Amino acid sequence: MVSQEGYQGYIWKWTNYFGGWQQRWFVLKDGSLTYYKDANTTGTGCRGSFKLEACNIVVHPVDPLRFDLTTSSQRIYLKTNTKPCRQRWIIQLGTTKANISEEMPDVTTVTLSSFNEHKTELKTVRLLLSEQIDEIYNICNSNEIDMDKLKQSQAMVNELCEEFMTTLNSCTNNIIGDERECSTPMVKRSPAPSTSPNQLLSLGSYIPPTRHSPVDGDVISNDGSGLSVDPLSGNVLPEALLRNSPERASSRNSGEYHSAGIKRAEKLPSTYFLSIGDRFEDLYLKADAIPTVAFLDACAAIPKLLITVGGKAVITLSLDIQNNINKIQIKQKLHPSKSDTLQAMIHLEIGTMTTHAKHSATTALLWLHRELDFVKEFLSGIAEANGVSDMSAKFMECYGRTLRNHHNVMSRSVYTVAAKAIPYREDMLRALGHDGMAHTDTAVLTDLRTYSNAIETVVKYIETFYINNKLLMS
Repeated sequence: MVSQEGYQGYIWKWTNYFGGWQQRWFVLKDGSLTYYKDANTTGTGCRGSFKLEACNIVVHPVDPLRFDLTTSSQRIYLKTNTKPCRQRWIIQLGTTKANISEEMPDVTTVTLSSFNEHKTELKTVRLLLSEQIDEIYNICNSNEIDMDKLKQSQAMVNELCEEFMTTLNSCTNNIIGDERECSTPMVKRSPAPSTSPNQLLSLGSYIPPTRHSPVDGDVISNDGSGLSVDPLSGNVLPEALLRNSPERASSRNSGEYHSAGIKRAEKLPSTYFLSIGDRFEDLYLKADAIPTVAFLDACAAIPKLLITVGGKAVITLSLDIQNNINKIQIKQKLHPSKSDTLQAMIHLEIGTMTTHAKHSATTALLWLHRELDFVKEFLSGIAEANGVSDMSAKFMECYGRTLRNHHNVMSRSVYTVAAKAIPYREDMLRALGHDGMAHTDTAVLTDLRTYSNAIETVVKYIETFYINNKLLMS
């Protein structure tokens, strides 16, 4: 029950093999779960207390009355008298734990930590729903239907569905913000770009670089020592790094490789894309050979690009992309000599029969390929959506053609809600432009098409390789 003292009630707690299960009075308040011998001894000192921030809630896979709390050093075994009672306790504990993350002082930590906690809570609710569906199935298939049990299970399912939607809403609001804070429903507006050269790149806004990014024929200042100064960061870098990685530069004139994209020849205003050090159109490809390091360098720019274009609405996708990049990078560093190309890395796993292993490069690249396919579709959609302001429908259209078929119900729900928070097209173009003026739109659209076309070339290479080696998975 809920009172001014918090959520409280009796739960059975496993003590030891001699004491067995003992009924204790538990109180959930201020982020802590405290228990006493009984309800009458709350003023005489507790038997134990646990900070939920440091606990994981584990639903017992067999016993419908059991659930456990685990910390880094111990496991607390708990049991209720009824299924509805257990369900209410699990929901209360999960909600409290998720809300703790929202009260953390660091904004970035809040977003990521709260999202992860709410995602864990959703998984718990999904497990409880599965239990109740099985229970209803068993009741309906018994010789004599117990109407009281059926009504109880139906009530629990309704309660879980409401909790699922509430948690899903909290999960997405942590990423895209509360609707009440928006000038238009579920659409976040970016502040006008600052002209301060020392201001960091913020979510949904672009601060143009202080240098003139090199295009064909441009030269970055060099003192003749073979080292160049990056005006944006002030770092001294080898000249070769500013041009391209060795594995790309060495093959440019060999005739064996070709560029993944075509750079624009016109002298148009600078855009966000010219601040990206490693672009997909700079990749030099050979049949059945995509340079691993160069590919990962190009992919590394995608998360920040997505945040610049879509703000908090695409943070989930950005995190997924970064996670898959990290997995491939780890595999590449384990066997650098045998992983100079993506195809060689995957062939290594094919040879060792580890393509389906946990955290395999094969699976990570497959998902990264799918995510890049979506990015390509969406960037192309932005470029071609002349006269369209609200990009929510375009976002879902691109999602439906790419990632949706590979996602579960929960992921689809997150993307559906996120689509409502996608900025207007004019805001996206402004974020990608140098100064936000209308005359830069031509440059932005040109670079959007160039960038997305180069991604498409790389995506087709990877897809062809997976098809030829029968590696495509649902």
